[in-house]
Amino acid sequence: MHYHDWEPFCVDPLKPELGQEITLRLRTPAKEGFLILERYGEVERRPMKAVAGGLEIHLPLYSSPLRYCFFLTQEKAYLTAHGLHGAMPRYDRFFHLLAQPTVPDWAVGAVFYQIFPDRFRNGNPHNDPQTGEWMYMGRPIVKKHWDEPVDYGPGEGPIQHYGGDLEGILEKLDYLQDLGIEALYLTPILPSGSNHRYDARDYLNVDPHLGGNEAFDRLVEALHQRGMRLVLDGVFNHIGNTHPDFQKALHDPTAPEAGQFTFYADGSYAAFFGVKTLPKLDYANPLTVERWLDGYHAPVRHWIRKGADGWRLDVAHQMGEGGTDRRNAELLRLIKHNSLEENPEAFVFGELFFDTLPTLRAHTLDGSMHYAGFANPLMEWLSGKNVYGWEVRVSTLQLWETLWDHYAALPLQLRQSMYTLISSHDIPRALWRLKGDVERFKLALGILLTFPGAPGLYYGDEIGLNQTNPYHDWNGDPMCRGTFPWDEGRWNQEVRDWTKTLIRLRKQVPALRRGGLLPLQVSEKLLAYQRRYQEEEVWVYAALEPTEVQLPKAENLLTSQPVEGTVRLSGLGIFRLQR
Repeated sequence: MHYHDWEPFCVDPLKPELGQEITLRLRTPAKEGFLILERYGEVERRPMKAVAGGLEIHLPLYSSPLRYCFFLTQEKAYLTAHGLHGAMPRYDRFFHLLAQPTVPDWAVGAVFYQIFPDRFRNGNPHNDPQTGEWMYMGRPIVKKHWDEPVDYGPGEGPIQHYGGDLEGILEKLDYLQDLGIEALYLTPILPSGSNHRYDARDYLNVDPHLGGNEAFDRLVEALHQRGMRLVLDGVFNHIGNTHPDFQKALHDPTAPEAGQFTFYADGSYAAFFGVKTLPKLDYANPLTVERWLDGYHAPVRHWIRKGADGWRLDVAHQMGEGGTDRRNAELLRLIKHNSLEENPEAFVFGELFFDTLPTLRAHTLDGSMHYAGFANPLMEWLSGKNVYGWEVRVSTLQLWETLWDHYAALPLQLRQSMYTLISSHDIPRALWRLKGDVERFKLALGILLTFPGAPGLYYGDEIGLNQTNPYHDWNGDPMCRGTFPWDEGRWNQEVRDWTKTLIRLRKQVPALRRGGLLPLQVSEKLLAYQRRYQEEEVWVYAALEPTEVQLPKAENLLTSQPVEGTVRLSGLGIFRLQR
């Protein structure tokens, strides 16, 4: 009955400037109400005016985020981001509205595709690494045949190279465009001794084994000609220990470069999770800020100028001073600011694996990878195991409560730009976690592509790419990084067709791409939610087993057939209400 989200009726303008007058509206049958506004540490009560469709008020955007809720006089209740409350809730439950700069329009609800470059396609065998060409962590690297399984013994993960490159991605842009992909997210492409390249030794050039700078330029041009975008993996928390700056610091404590790192009295240094090949950058030093984030030649600026459309920031929450996360929010704002200076349409989101809210409410990034508020609870519900392989019991009600809690707590502008996912290069593939259950996997894809956010497919998920390790041997990295099988006889065409259908609907139906979220129905085996955008309303049902539901007059978007009354569902149902 009562609805307030990031849509033109509710927030005008959608992306206001700080200090600009805005109009806030609440869709409601209520005729009387107040805006409850937290302003400069005090709570103000401002009467709202009844208008067609609900209540409205005009006011300046005093701060970012602006925190507010509504009080409905007749209902005797507060409407907050999480729903109705009899007593005034904590500010944490208020709506949070951000000032500019916020998410570029192209990224709102966009469909992403994540590629681990070494494993997607080998477009140029002449630039392949060769077995023994160099040593990594005391071991010779290994060149493997494309269809060989990944090995996962101790130390095996990073030394296995398959020869995938940027030219391979370029060759398959038709495939990606046919699938419906709008933006690519590539894990690091910089020169490195490992296949994952999160330990780069050069931040201003593309690894020659991926095709070098020339291949990058051609890929960017081809993507932009198709209206597609490219987001790179920004590893600014740490660098590789073979990087010249760290080597100078290691061998000469008086060198200017030494101040870029945190050395301790015993001779050790701060590193990502203590991994000594990944020394952590210390942003207490002005040289660090200048060299990596702020200067003209800083990689943050360099790659945006070269044509990248944004950044996914690796372990974004860890960046800071003195081996800690001190001044983290300030640094993230600087990355966003400098990216926008190079490209006003840049999209910058972070890897925030746990609670995203302290970071995102601090007006820092355009969103984050949505592990805590989407991927983790969804896959726990479907598989019975968490990302660590521990057995868990997540009921449908608990799933919804977690999804809704995280969604409702987000700033309004970021709700449609959270990078939602079910698989990535860091966690086990969804199909493997589901023990190859294709129907449950299709249900996971269905929720991914009908839920608010910017959904990201992990390469190969759309054709049912699995892992080769047995299920009892729980493993994500490196087993989730198998090569893409380009023999179509090995594809699950049912899954691919299903994925294409869902992406097509998402792009055609505004409520699925940009719409807000509301609860609909939850039972032991059924999750259902509403997506709303302006006058359009779509109901989504996800049934673990055949279930009967009652529908008003609607269109079944999966069949284009009219429906009304009792409908028996199995799996996913998507219905657009007919007014």
